[in-house]
Amino acid sequence: MIETSELKDFSELESRRRELLETAIETAKEVTGMPYLYGGNTPADGGFDCSGAIHFILHKIGLNPPRTSSDQYLWVKKYSEIHTVSSAATSPDDHSLAQLEPGDLIFWSGTYEPNDQRQTKITHVAIFLGYEKKDGRAVMINATNGRSYRGKKGNGFGVYDFRIPSTASKSRIVGYGTPPGLLK
Repeated sequence: MIETSELKDFSELESRRRELLETAIETAKEVTGMPYLYGGNTPADGGFDCSGAIHFILHKIGLNPPRTSSDQYLWVKKYSEIHTVSSAATSPDDHSLAQLEPGDLIFWSGTYEPNDQRQTKITHVAIFLGYEKKDGRAVMINATNGRSYRGKKGNGFGVYDFRIPSTASKSRIVGYGTPPGLLK
């Protein structure tokens, strides 16, 4: 598991961003081995889904986000700001990701076909951790079954490589933004 000391410029972040990343990483250590679980909200459920993990972490630092990734997207859009990611983006270095900061929530669509009445097509959410000091690799933390970190496929809440889906993929990154209330 990655440590905050391994993240580039971690000590220069605002205190609340550091708190969010520390809380997320410590929680991932506590739940190591716990699998991805659709609908999972807390460790007591036996696992998290992506938005359940984000909901749990943000609550731990005193924020009050909605539960689903779609509603979390709308929450950031209404009370903070969503930065749209270009559909032509192919790497984390794309100009549309230039304002992405550690602690921002990243939102995807197309990771599955939603069958509920959500107001958006958002289907996945993660917290951007930043870049590793040793090689500049972009990393994020989220609950998943299938993403990887340094070539090792994972299942559950943990650290994963931040990659832009290929243009052939059904999924795409829609946007990102700072959780409302994170910065005071």
